[in-house]
Amino acid sequence: MSIISSIKTYMKTYSGLASGAPVWVDYLGAVPTEYSIAPLAGNRVLEKYLDGSALKEYPFAFRSVESTAAELERLENSGFFETFADWLDSQTETGVFPSLSAGKTVELIEATGWGYLFQEGNSETGIYQIQCRLVYLEELKHGKN
Repeated sequence: MSIISSIKTYMKTYSGLASGAPVWVDYLGAVPTEYSIAPLAGNRVLEKYLDGSALKEYPFAFRSVESTAAELERLENSGFFETFADWLDSQTETGVFPSLSAGKTVELIEATGWGYLFQEGNSETGIYQIQCRLVYLEELKHGKN
């Protein structure tokens, strides 16, 4: 299973998601509320170890299309991402992580910043985003140096 697929499955377990709202990868519709996970550029390897294993990270953005017509909606949208970041922190504290393929052990999942209005269109909707990262240890594959 790919890392992005594991993250998608994991994100669907967050109870704060709008009921019935889809979670996509690299796609976000125009009608509220939908969610998307988008891989981001960044360092892949944080640290290499003498035994051949490596500490790696997978940076990604968690996005949603939301209604922005009223002030109360915009406040709720920002509040959603604050609560979501807190959820990621609590998941790391309790050791509840996405399931990765054999030889990869998750160390943490966290928001690396605050959620914000990423893109505002001409309509009464906007795309909100929070940048996150998954850090994992990848063991040396047998037979490789």
